[in-house]
Amino acid sequence: MRQILTPQVRKWTKVGNIHTPHSFSTWCPHCNEKVTFTCVNHQHDPHRACISSSAHCPWCSHHVGVWSLGALGPESAEVYIHPNNGEPHQPKNVAESISEPLYRSYTSTIDAYNSGNYVATAVCCRRTLEGLFQGLLPEGKKVNNLAKAISEVADSVNLADPIRNLANVLRQGGNLGAHFDMEKEPDEKMAFQMLTLLENLIDFLHVLPREISALEQHLDREES
Repeated sequence: MRQILTPQVRKWTKVGNIHTPHSFSTWCPHCNEKVTFTCVNHQHDPHRACISSSAHCPWCSHHVGVWSLGALGPESAEVYIHPNNGEPHQPKNVAESISEPLYRSYTSTIDAYNSGNYVATAVCCRRTLEGLFQGLLPEGKKVNNLAKAISEVADSVNLADPIRNLANVLRQGGNLGAHFDMEKEPDEKMAFQMLTLLENLIDFLHVLPREISALEQHLDREES
């Protein structure tokens, strides 16, 4: 079974006291096209606190089963589909940790990778990287040069050398995709490595600080 993340759900409905998708967007496990599924025939299973439903791909018409488990609200939903054939690269659940434009840029990178366009993947990686670092710069310190932005952020948030090097590797890979060169065109392996490194940077620069802050607030409440 493949999990459907909350940002992929386009519209929610409620059956009993359980929230379940009315529609969601993902890659079809049959034809591997990115489509929006609409759920029908919702069945409530109160003993297992889940909702099952059916959906058909609007592209190839094949059926997928959908299950929503114990979701008393969309934020706690666990949604899965079956079958799970030919699963593409899935976006990480980072929508709450980064800005909406940055998340759109990140998912566009994944779309390019899943479509097999590895040059576009490299270019999108660079674009997302630019947004990632520009968003971390203090007000009044915005710069147009990516290498300078990386250096400015490294100085202001005390990035360790391995993270600085990681960001520069991604920048160089993005340059490779942006400047056409038949002998150095990004292939699937390089595109996947760049996408993975980009996700690691998002985790390090946005998700981890947010989780640390949430833990600190929780501990402060416990002590007060």
